[in-house]
Amino acid sequence: MSYMSFMSFTIMLLPIAASVPFMLVPSQSTVPSAATAPPAASNAVAADSATTEAKPPRRVHVIIDRKSGASGTVISEDETRLVIERAGKRTDFNKDHVIDVIDLVDVSSPTPALVYLRDGGVRRIQLVADDFDEVRHVIGTAPRSIPREEVYRVVLVRPFDEQFKALRESIDPEDFARRLALCDWLFSQRQYALAEQELIPLVEASKLPEAVALLKRVRSQLKLDTARAAAATTRADGKTERGAMPPTAAVDLKGLRLLNDAEVNIVRVYEIDFDRPPRIAIAPADARQLFADHASNPRVPQDPAEQSALAEGDPLRVVRLAFDLKARDFYPRIRVLTEPESMLRFRRDVHDSWLIPNCATSGCHGGPDGGSLFLHVGERGDTQIATTNMLHVLLGRTGDRPLLDFSDAARSPLLQYALPTDETATPHPPVKGWKPAFGRRMNESRLAESVAWIKSLYQPRPTYPVDYEPPDFRLPPAGSDADQDEPSR
Repeated sequence: MSYMSFMSFTIMLLPIAASVPFMLVPSQSTVPSAATAPPAASNAVAADSATTEAKPPRRVHVIIDRKSGASGTVISEDETRLVIERAGKRTDFNKDHVIDVIDLVDVSSPTPALVYLRDGGVRRIQLVADDFDEVRHVIGTAPRSIPREEVYRVVLVRPFDEQFKALRESIDPEDFARRLALCDWLFSQRQYALAEQELIPLVEASKLPEAVALLKRVRSQLKLDTARAAAATTRADGKTERGAMPPTAAVDLKGLRLLNDAEVNIVRVYEIDFDRPPRIAIAPADARQLFADHASNPRVPQDPAEQSALAEGDPLRVVRLAFDLKARDFYPRIRVLTEPESMLRFRRDVHDSWLIPNCATSGCHGGPDGGSLFLHVGERGDTQIATTNMLHVLLGRTGDRPLLDFSDAARSPLLQYALPTDETATPHPPVKGWKPAFGRRMNESRLAESVAWIKSLYQPRPTYPVDYEPPDFRLPPAGSDADQDEPSR
């Protein structure tokens, strides 16, 4: 089953998606109406509460149009009208004249959650508060926030067992399409045994070709995991013998870190394209501090009125000035609210289109057998995952060659490895289950889009100021027997 087929089937799971972390939230150009939007998870919790227990006030954010919204506590609601109140002021809405009504989430302590952004991105956070003006969260112990105007919805992340139970119980046994979507989701979560358990009766009952193909993939993954475990010979002292491949379970893939929000933002700053700029925000006070720090530079306007107009005007002009001044210490104060063109192209035309669906299985680049290129797998549209994987690709090498060739994008090893073996001078190493992603006779547009992405990257290539090193599974773990004769990194 192709990735796009999976996404189309997954749309059928939307009636229960508000309470599970893989719900599909449309970008702001396709936000559903209030009548069709799934109910928020907090409503279900309230419905299960004892009738004698006082319900907390229902807090909502009303998306009026693509640029504006209003938040408050619900005073009254019927089929056609909604009245909210905030700071003593009441606002009456005709539901037919708003895009959506989003229930805000209540938590008593930091809780894992997904923030679905209005630009289509997704962020994983530790939610502190889903407030009227912002979504507050923490990274470690450091407080962070996301402005409400950038947020579509916040969804609490439920434990896998709860997600699976809720999904399974919601599906009619005769609804083969949704059962298949469930199996494909289990595969994406690396729950291969459960996926096989669900697929066997589905194949018997439906004979769906997609289900048959998925069952073959699942069984191939199970065989790979079994073979990997059998290849690891363990000594009496618990150490893996030199030269043996440790089983997948021995590598804590979930412990591998992603770029955090601040690091994602600084990558975005370095990829700003002034011909096709993203949305940018700079606090006027920060802009004035930039002027003060570089007051002696002739590029900085000296007239206070000019400075004020620049600080409070188009933030892109301040970015241009900061770049001209090479004021790198100022870059973290530039908030890039949407993805620059090169990063959008990567996520849309490479990452979500073919790189993750084709290359990120646990037996390939999504697991410890991926060698020097490891790819994180997660929610489609997750900006942290996509940006981290883009960095892996940008820094990745095969032998002594980088994965991307900026002098001849089409000759990049990353793309050559994705071509059929008879169409490339650099074929992908022989790996069981490998299939080409595109070529002259298949998915030509996908190849063209991938070439266009490489050409869209800022040149000459900058070095992002982030303290991050991609994982490299070609090297043995530090301190292991296999590490004895190896140089340390």
